[in-house]
Amino acid sequence: MSRNMHKYEELTPYEFNKEKERASIVYVAVGPVEYHEECNVLGVDTNNGYRWCLEAAEKTGGIVFPLIPVAPAGAPPSWTREQIQSKYTDPLFEEEYKMTVGLYPGVFFSREICESLYLELLEALALEMKFKLCVFVGFHGPAEDMIKKIVSEFGHTDERNLEGVQNENVGNFHGMRVMAIQSEDYNRDVIRDYYSKHNISEKLRHGGLWETALNAAINPEYFKPEFLDETKYPQHYGALKEDDFEGSVRPCKAEYRKFTPEFAREMHHVTVTRFADDVLNVYKNLK
Repeated sequence: MSRNMHKYEELTPYEFNKEKERASIVYVAVGPVEYHEECNVLGVDTNNGYRWCLEAAEKTGGIVFPLIPVAPAGAPPSWTREQIQSKYTDPLFEEEYKMTVGLYPGVFFSREICESLYLELLEALALEMKFKLCVFVGFHGPAEDMIKKIVSEFGHTDERNLEGVQNENVGNFHGMRVMAIQSEDYNRDVIRDYYSKHNISEKLRHGGLWETALNAAINPEYFKPEFLDETKYPQHYGALKEDDFEGSVRPCKAEYRKFTPEFAREMHHVTVTRFADDVLNVYKNLK
């Protein structure tokens, strides 16, 4: 079996050094295993972030750190360990996602754990490995926010408008530039255009068509719409409504019926192309 020469864990030390000399870029992808409705696999966040890094590295050069399935619970400020523990006694199955710490059978971690892990990893990559650029993909939004917080507190926030760069850059961390990327940074216009043409609610709901399309673009088997049939399969948070309604935080079944493989492929291609181009532009500004 051939090796992927951008995967950190598949390189020998000599090969690691040679690739780092060629492009001093390290990619890190983090995200939880999380419920994204009954029709999607649990690794939507982890699968996409890591896949984007691998595909971008093929274009930019650099090294992709092993996937980290560790991300904070709750929107910033993320949940503490005590808060997470207190929610374990709450009912698991409630309509409209009433359980706020996470969505069963997802697994999340406290902000103490995530801050320490992310901080120490950044320190190793900057101080010991001495990478020039770290591209940190938090497909799960709170993870990206946490990286921004860490760089702001322990590094130097620098939001210069670099020529040709689309994404806001976080800043410098012990001499290493850090970019924080999330799931919608390079595809919002593609999503909005498709939603408008197909009369889908403008709100990008968790686990909705947009995340489903990103998911299915990696592997069509990751999207299983038949599992939305409540007459055949148990529904963890109650059956989805057929059509959208005011105030719903969940997608509707009609939204999923507007999925097409062509939309999935286009969004994935546009996302990875723009992502890689942005990384290259930032890296060129550093050299």
